[in-house]
Amino acid sequence: MELLTCTKCLGEKPGTSEFFPLHNKKRNGLDSWCRTCRGNYRSEIRRGSFRRFGYSDDFVKGLTAVKECTICGVFGKSLAVDHCHKTGKIRGVLCSDCNLGLGKFKDDPDLLEFARIYILSSMDDVEADVYLEKHSPLTITQGIC
Repeated sequence: MELLTCTKCLGEKPGTSEFFPLHNKKRNGLDSWCRTCRGNYRSEIRRGSFRRFGYSDDFVKGLTAVKECTICGVFGKSLAVDHCHKTGKIRGVLCSDCNLGLGKFKDDPDLLEFARIYILSSMDDVEADVYLEKHSPLTITQGIC
C-alpha cells in the first residue's frame, strides 16, 4: 500500500480514503491534506467567522452542544448557529427548516408578521381562537440584531 504525505502536517499515512478525503480534481482522487488536518481546518473556518465578532471558541462550542431549536423546539435534528448577517450577533441555535425560513423571509420581522396574519386569516374562527389561546403573544426579550 502506498503511503502519502499530508502537505499540512507532513505526516505519512496510507493513501486510502480512510486517511485522506476524496478530491475529484487530484490525479490520485485524494486530497493532499489528511482527514485530521482537513477537519481541523474546516472547524477553524466555522469558528473563525464568529471569532471576528468577539465570541470565544468555548462559547461557540457551547452553542453547538444545544440539541433543541430555539424557534420550533424540535429536538435532536441537525442544528445551525443562527446569526445576524449585518452585525454578526448570534441569535440562537435553529433547525435547518427554521434557519432557511428566516432566510427566505430575508430576516424581515414585518414579512414574518404578514405571513402570520395571512395564515390566521385563512383559519375559521374556532381554529383561530384555539391557536391564539395556545400561542399568546410572544414577548421580545432581546433587541433586533
